[in-house]
Amino acid sequence: MSNQKKRIERGSLVKRGNTYSVKFTLNGKQILKVLKDSSGRSITTKSDAEKAKNILLAQYGIRDQKELTQKMLDSLKSYDAKLIDAAKKADDILNPALTFSNAWNAYLKNQERPQPGERTLKDYSGYFNKFYSWKKKAYPEIIHLKEISKSVAGDYALFLKQSKFSPGTFNKHRDFLKIFFHYLKDIAKIEINPFESVKRLKNNPNSRRELTELELKTILEKAEGKLQLLLGIGTFTGLRLGDCCTLLWKEINLDTKIIKRVTNKTGGKPLTIGIPNVLYSKLIETPHKQRKSYLFPALAERYNDVNKRPMITNTIQNHLKKCGINLYKEGTGEGTQKRAVLEVGFHSLRHSYISISAKRGISQNILTKLAGHSSKMSEHYTHLQDGEAVEIAQNTFNSFLEPANEIITINPLEPTEEQSRINLALDYLQIAAIPKEEKENLIKILEGME
Repeated sequence: MSNQKKRIERGSLVKRGNTYSVKFTLNGKQILKVLKDSSGRSITTKSDAEKAKNILLAQYGIRDQKELTQKMLDSLKSYDAKLIDAAKKADDILNPALTFSNAWNAYLKNQERPQPGERTLKDYSGYFNKFYSWKKKAYPEIIHLKEISKSVAGDYALFLKQSKFSPGTFNKHRDFLKIFFHYLKDIAKIEINPFESVKRLKNNPNSRRELTELELKTILEKAEGKLQLLLGIGTFTGLRLGDCCTLLWKEINLDTKIIKRVTNKTGGKPLTIGIPNVLYSKLIETPHKQRKSYLFPALAERYNDVNKRPMITNTIQNHLKKCGINLYKEGTGEGTQKRAVLEVGFHSLRHSYISISAKRGISQNILTKLAGHSSKMSEHYTHLQDGEAVEIAQNTFNSFLEPANEIITINPLEPTEEQSRINLALDYLQIAAIPKEEKENLIKILEGME
């Protein structure tokens, strides 16, 4: 076939008898072709003849067989794309994509996702809710999870950075969302995980410094109310902020002066921590009838909401500043053009607890048990009895705040003999196997005698 470009003039239909032909001119030469269908039979209807004419003229307008084949392939691809698009639209109607409003419940029901503890799952819920709230303000038009693109994920990452979250906190949000989208990709019809492209921030954990005994005395003396008790719990037990905020009254035994707590971070066996008199005197101020659920109900509610948790930290840091304590590492923060590196916070109380205990001669194995640090050797050979824990607490901290210093102004109050009997009776009623109504009436009577 010649490579010379063909010039074809518009053809016309010719009917002879019941059959149709097409007449056209190609490079000045007149041609007449009988039109036939795919079975080789002559075409007898005008509508079919028009279609066949167009196909025939199109073929004569193509220079070679290769070009004809390519054009046919392109036509098929276009047809396939339309079919795929139609199938997707039909699937969206029959099986709607996952919406944001249903996403969290869908994640909880997913049996393949990681199964963390209750504390971590609450944090995950907070991370999702923060992202959802941001999305509703920044991209209100987005309804489905699959509409979150890499660009949207990048905008959220920028928002977290501008919120001045630490690298560690940023990474927690990013890591969760990456997991979240991964395990919902099928039900949400997600093709590409948008948070795969969000890079983790370099995180160099900065150890909190311990506070001096003078600094500890100052922050305890100047604190008031629940804040003073919270700081006291941190100072005299070494518990982390989360454990202090969510400490339950059932974990505190004022009769034996023992706290038994399964920590949020490590889980496992409960820690056994003695209560020194200086802390006991503050705890016993709470009337017996109020010793239910959390020691700090309001703080527990805030801490359990990961988005409200910073409110607690801010309150503590503001108090430390009022006490004249510099929170940031020297050479960082405002006026230095370097990111502020936090050096003092609530966790400093834990470091101080360990340091003071060590100075008072407490062995490393015992300290490991008291602080809840992981040590298989200590776990196997060191068994801390309740009496030992109380003795350690008294010897370590009763001399820490001498009465003459008047750091905590309320003197230890031992219950009267009558009060002790009432408390024992109330404790017994909590576990006694008697009818509920009768139990409640007896408790009301005893509480009225307090």
